[in-house]
Amino acid sequence: MGCSGSKQTRKTSKQNRPSLLDNLNDIPKQKLLTLESKPEERKSKQLKSLDKNKVAELFQGDHQQIFRNKKFQNDYFIIEEKVQICGFNGKTFVVENKITGMKRIAKITRNALSNVQINEYVDYLQSIKKIDHPNIIKLFDFYHDDKHIYLVEEYYDGGDLYQRLNQEIHSSEKIHIAYVFKQVLSAIYYLHSQEILHKNISPNIIVVAQNSNLLIKLTGLDDLNGIFQDSNKDINYRAPESFAEKYKWNKAADIWSAGVILFELMYGSHPFKDQNRQMTIQNIKRNNINQDIDLNSINDDAFKLISEMINPDPNQRPDAKECLKFKYFKTIRKSSMKITSALLRIKEFQKKNELRLVLLSLMIEYLMSKEERDKIAQTFYKIDLNNDGKISKAELYQQYLEISGNENQAREEVEKIFSQLDINQNKYIEFNEFLIASCNKTALFNEENLKKFFNKLDRDHSKQISANELKVFFYNTNLSQSDWQQVIHLGEKKEEMNNKISYQEFVSLLTENE
Repeated sequence: MGCSGSKQTRKTSKQNRPSLLDNLNDIPKQKLLTLESKPEERKSKQLKSLDKNKVAELFQGDHQQIFRNKKFQNDYFIIEEKVQICGFNGKTFVVENKITGMKRIAKITRNALSNVQINEYVDYLQSIKKIDHPNIIKLFDFYHDDKHIYLVEEYYDGGDLYQRLNQEIHSSEKIHIAYVFKQVLSAIYYLHSQEILHKNISPNIIVVAQNSNLLIKLTGLDDLNGIFQDSNKDINYRAPESFAEKYKWNKAADIWSAGVILFELMYGSHPFKDQNRQMTIQNIKRNNINQDIDLNSINDDAFKLISEMINPDPNQRPDAKECLKFKYFKTIRKSSMKITSALLRIKEFQKKNELRLVLLSLMIEYLMSKEERDKIAQTFYKIDLNNDGKISKAELYQQYLEISGNENQAREEVEKIFSQLDINQNKYIEFNEFLIASCNKTALFNEENLKKFFNKLDRDHSKQISANELKVFFYNTNLSQSDWQQVIHLGEKKEEMNNKISYQEFVSLLTENE
């Protein structure tokens, strides 16, 4: 399909187009990896595949050992067990943060890692926590002990991609597929720009937010197998070149996996799946597409994109950025989503100081409702015209120009906004920065939330917050020494200069002029 040497090339005559589909009933495991490999000399033999026998013993018997991690117990209630995630060797639970009351998903798996491996994995998770994209499930917390690994991530409840699409659209309504798949590519584009490989792109790592306009999110970034293995666990989504000995997974392989998903969405079945695993592998390696479906049943624009993405030559595949420019996506009408209220909030946002920005960011992480976060994500998606996961001055300018009709006024507004909101000064507004400026602060700053957030930061329960307590939460921020001096002196309004922040001072800092 779209490749030299393929038995199926698209002819001008629709009758000559082969078909290809099997069933789309496969569910893979989630997994990712940073592109930049560590020097080979640091890759000891301990960093090989996980001990499969240990993993197979996972949670035999009672669940009681799952709950023995005291740090996890101190932070979360377990509400209920979720349906098993296919490909995930562990248990999945809905949990609630004991302080904030926010729902999360906890994935708990047997710790079959060596000491070297666990250190490698923790370093990786620290980098994953920094990922900032509306179409990628956020990792909030992680814990580990000698028995288990605990991953706490953003709550999702809308089912996987195929389940949701089967519920909401008819096979003829292909425009929905373009809208959904563009979000998938946007997430992949962002990951690849951060030098992160997914390595296990498949239908089951794509979930759809409930009660949303088909907002999708990729999961699986926290999967430990992606660190120590170099192939998609589900062979149905493995690129042909990945079956070669000593293959190193790369960006082109992720594109191939995504292309197979688009094929399934458009045609209704898998292009290469056969009667057994070995036959499927041979079909993938030889580019033998199933003959039972008419390739002419979809439009030319969709066919061209799929053909390019599943080209057996990885050097001929477009990257995610190039895929997003295909004509296939021109049918999407983003303008149907209203964004005026969000733009007004951004316009009115005032930074005040760096500490307030960091506190706001953390408060949003812990206390913003899933519904509001998803709503803002859809607004962000509309403004992000090139789908790179961040908003440029040009993109924001276009939105303000549509509202005001005045070029000079629009430029002034954009410059002002970037001076206030571009926290990391990379000349873009990233998703977390957008959340800070556009969220409903009247709702966020209610008394209950402020008390919950204060108690979260007050680790020693002294009813005051010290600079050292704050540093525990802000270790990966860019606060300067002068900013920390400001933290230390916030408590000096009292007669005794105790270098701590009281609840009243804390509220004043967050809510001033709101």
